[in-house]
Amino acid sequence: MNKLKNCPECGKLYLEVGQGMCPACYDIELEQEQVVHTYIRDHDKCSIKQIVEDTGVKEKVVLRMIKSGRVVSDNVAYPCENCGADIYLGRLCDKCNQELAKQVEKLAAEKKKIQNVDRSHTMYNAGREF
Repeated sequence: MNKLKNCPECGKLYLEVGQGMCPACYDIELEQEQVVHTYIRDHDKCSIKQIVEDTGVKEKVVLRMIKSGRVVSDNVAYPCENCGADIYLGRLCDKCNQELAKQVEKLAAEKKKIQNVDRSHTMYNAGREF
């Protein structure tokens, strides 16, 4: 069911139909998207800062385009969601990806250790009469 919302860009009321903003602001963003696509096509290895400075499109709009998958290019540097380092693919830089993988391995090892302790405790108690 559609809801009445305030547009995050202009503040006007609009009926939400899945675009996240009023139709007028969405049309403007589509135009800005074309400007960004053209800029990226014409400039090899650019940053979001360069795109914003050269096109006048707001940084939050460029980031929203990248995160929503509407701008897919390995020529645009954008910040790692964890540390802020420039990356060209994914959501995390290599360093943060490696750190995350280490944390997952550590948690998996801890979980396995706890399960082994629980099993041995259960086996020990299974042989005892209460």
